[in-house]
Parts: sequence; structure tokens; C-alpha cells
Amino acid sequence: MMSAEDVLAVLDLLDRAGIEVWLDGGWGVDALLCEQTRPHEDLDIVVRAESLAHYGRTMRDHGFRLFRDDGPYNHVLVDDGGRLVDVHAVDLGTARTDERGAEVYGPGGLPYPVGSLAGVGRVRGRRVGCGTPEFQVASHTGYALDEDDERDVLALHHRFGVPLAGRVRSWHEAEGWGVLDADNLLEDVWAHFSAVAGETGAEPEVGQAVTFSVEDAERNGYRRRAVTVWPEGAEGAEAAESLERVDGVHGIETVDGVHDGEAAAGTGSEAATTAPLPSHAAE
Repeated sequence: MMSAEDVLAVLDLLDRAGIEVWLDGGWGVDALLCEQTRPHEDLDIVVRAESLAHYGRTMRDHGFRLFRDDGPYNHVLVDDGGRLVDVHAVDLGTARTDERGAEVYGPGGLPYPVGSLAGVGRVRGRRVGCGTPEFQVASHTGYALDEDDERDVLALHHRFGVPLAGRVRSWHEAEGWGVLDADNLLEDVWAHFSAVAGETGAEPEVGQAVTFSVEDAERNGYRRRAVTVWPEGAEGAEAAESLERVDGVHGIETVDGVHDGEAAAGTGSEAATTAPLPSHAAE
């Protein structure tokens, strides 16, 4: 397991070596939340592609060895204490358009979306760079999620107001309700017609892409219900971007570098621990 002390020790080591680092994965989520919410098996970090060789030498000089090779831009190191560090290299000097039309960094690194590393968080009061809440939510998809993944997604959704995404699985027009198939939740979400946003008043169609916000409330056998649903292409759907967020900057560094959310959380991760894109499937 990688404790907060382990995280800070690795960050100190790399800082002394002049290697810029961003937190990703579970510790990246907890940095954004400014508290440790669960145990973490490893530490996911992002470094510049041009620093990757220097990173490898630095880690080897301090007792780390190869644990798993996931390709030229991603590998996992381990030391004799069992501390696992999963590094992802990104080519920040170049941007390209991927097959989906999204702007991503590369090609000399992993295809992180442009702007995805603009987040700022804290680990035991230390300010760290990390993935943005939007990136973290989006990257928790495309693989078999577990309860930790869902907990991370919901924590970011509620703290920062990042909309969730999915499709309409079924819709009962006569009764005015339906079910949404969420991309990054373990269960479907119940939705009532009154939650549907947009100016046309049109009901969602089965298979239609949607973004939505949720709350815990049992309805018709479902544990969560949608508070607001924005169907793709519906007039007024841009309102999904206006969900209330902590200080309105999506976890991106503010002028003074301090978020309202950080102030509310005190010193960050000193709270007690509870038991396609670069993804978090291996956390």
C-alpha cells in the first residue's frame, strides 16, 4: 500500500531530481478532495516524456526496480518495501487530434487530453499538480469498474459538480420516467421527466446520449435518481457546464493557489483512511 507519507517521500525524491510530477489515479482523486478517502495499492504519476529516462535512473538509484512494463510510456516500479509507483509519460510539447476529434498530447507519450493536467490538490497540506476533476471522471470508464472507482467518481461529481455521462436505457413515456445507463457507475440511474433539461420539453429517446447529475434516492428499485438530465443535442443542454463547482474552476489552480474546498478540508489528506484514455483500471 502507498500511504500519504510514501507519496510525499516519492514526490520529495523526484523534486530534488528536478522532475515535474502530476498525480493521477486514486491518489490524484484524493489530492483533489484534499483528504485520503481509501487505501491505495500504488501511486500513479505523470511525468514529461523527456524526463522519463532521468526518472528511471533516479528511481533505480533509490532502490526501485521494474515490476511491470506496460509499454514505452508506462511502467510500474517497486522497491523492497513493496511501494509501487506507476509512471505515465506525456509529450506536453506537442498536441494532435485523435480519432474521436479530441485534442490530446503526443505523439511521443500517452494521449492525455490537452488541459487534463491543470488540476491542483493537496496531500497532507502539500500542494500538488494532478489531473482535473473532469479528466478523472472521464477516465473512470471503458473498463470493469469496482466500488472504489464508483466512490471516486461520485466524490468528484458531488464536490466539483462534474456531470456524469451515459445513455437512455429505457423510457416509459406514458408514465414519465426512464432509466439511464451510466458510463462510470456500477448501477443504472432512475430519471423522471421533470428532471429533463432543455427548452423544447421533448422526452429523451432510448439510446440517446445524456449527461446528468445524481443523488441517492431509491425509486422503482434503483438506488439513485437523476436530479437533472441534459439529452445530447437538446436545446439548452449546454447548461450541463453550469453545474455548481467549488469556486468555479474545476479544481484548476486559482490566482492564490488555494481553493475554497481546500480551506474547508483543512490540511488535506490527514483524515483517517477508510478501508482508451490512460485509465485507472489497475488501482
